[in-house]
Amino acid sequence: METGEAFEPYLIAVNLTRRCNLNCAHCYMDAEQRTSVRDGELSAVEIEGLFRQIAVRAPGTIMVLTGGEPLLHPDLESLVQSGSRLGLRMVLGTNGVLLNAPLAARLKKAGLEGMGISLDSVRADSHDDFRGMHGAFARSCEAVRICRSAGLHAQIHFTVTRRNRFELAAAVDMAKELGAAIINFFFLVCVGRGEGSMDLPADEYESSLKEIVGLQKTSRGILVQTRCTPHFKRILHEADPASPYTRAVGYDGGGCLAGSHYCRITPKGEVTPCPYMELSAGNIRSDGFWKLWDESRLFQSMRNPNLLEGRCGGCEYKLLCGGCRARSLAAGNLMGEDDNCNHVPKPGGKLIVAAKPPVDGNVEWTPEAKARLAKLPLFLRPVVRKKLEERARTEGVPVTAELMQKHRLQREQELGMKFNA
Repeated sequence: METGEAFEPYLIAVNLTRRCNLNCAHCYMDAEQRTSVRDGELSAVEIEGLFRQIAVRAPGTIMVLTGGEPLLHPDLESLVQSGSRLGLRMVLGTNGVLLNAPLAARLKKAGLEGMGISLDSVRADSHDDFRGMHGAFARSCEAVRICRSAGLHAQIHFTVTRRNRFELAAAVDMAKELGAAIINFFFLVCVGRGEGSMDLPADEYESSLKEIVGLQKTSRGILVQTRCTPHFKRILHEADPASPYTRAVGYDGGGCLAGSHYCRITPKGEVTPCPYMELSAGNIRSDGFWKLWDESRLFQSMRNPNLLEGRCGGCEYKLLCGGCRARSLAAGNLMGEDDNCNHVPKPGGKLIVAAKPPVDGNVEWTPEAKARLAKLPLFLRPVVRKKLEERARTEGVPVTAELMQKHRLQREQELGMKFNA
């Protein structure tokens, strides 16, 4: 089992509050519509202390402030500013209903980099019914436009269920029309209010992911991604082992990141592997974050693929995928097989290993280029460094800030989209 640097967090979700302005059918927290802060929730001082702990060892970590609904938190702007000043990448996960242009401008000034805004249908009536509020669709769509006008990176988060699984292509078109840079297709984990009959059976799960493979290939001007779908990596590898999506690393490298590169902080300070797991490694009020991250038996077990059981334990893709531990836990066994995957492992099949780009220390980097690289999220740095060093070696030059900008502009032209600075 690997230890140390290999298990630094790429991103951390912080549930600021259970308060919410909507009543969504799939809410993993069973969030509550409340008019006041819930007793026992972390104070702003405690959250800022958490930021300081994380920033000391892992500057550049993406901090996803969510809820409930984070726009209801009275200290949101100061929390964004605090994290940003410490060198953390501050983003929001929101339904967007409460966003307006002045608030977006203030959050941008405080250091917010972007928002993930939930839209779960291309039809207003369907989205509004799912979210429990008439007019939610129109307000969330407007929130995406407001983000773009304010210079904030905007993503759309689309939760795939039985009621909308045939809207995937239309959802990509909608996201492009609204000006989102990315659409993330989230696949339901049946916990909280999502324990009903909305989830896809394994065959529909598989066909939906294969459709998304096609959308990744054909969509220009927007990135199409999936979340909470570790076996998407297996489907990509089966379609084309050499594709850039198959060879992606870091956050986009596939597999279940819970407990190894990702965790969630609950409103009361519990540290769990992901938002869909109530199992706790401990509480930041009694233990430091890094002690829990490094030493908790829960996280250590989730980092050991040899502990996987059932089909996941015997699968040739267990290092590339590993199954969704939250779904396995919901079925009763944290390390058991993922029933949403219908892949049958090959007896004695050779393990398929995720790509890891090498870092060539022979290429010279200017101080300005190193500083610019350091501003990227941790999970992006290895692959960006590899690409830049390949280019610098080919051109016989050092990696400079000018070369980085040139490379970025060419990538934007190739993909038909702009990246945030």
